[in-house]
Amino acid sequence: MKSYKRQMDLHSYLLQEDFEEFCRESYGKIQVACEFLGIINDEDYENFKERCYAQLEIDYINSIENLTIH
Repeated sequence: MKSYKRQMDLHSYLLQEDFEEFCRESYGKIQVACEFLGIINDEDYENFKERCYAQLEIDYINSIENLTIH
């Protein structure tokens, strides 16, 4: 049982790390778009993630599903 829990903890950790990377990439894309359009975006990453958490989570899940379907 201990081994299974350790595997699940590792899996949860890897998913959390992957989600964090997904969020940072999304934030980076917005920063690039704003820069391109000449918009000053003074929102930091933490505020962005908090404000958009629900949508980021949906987009992340959809991106995983798209990877596993193909």
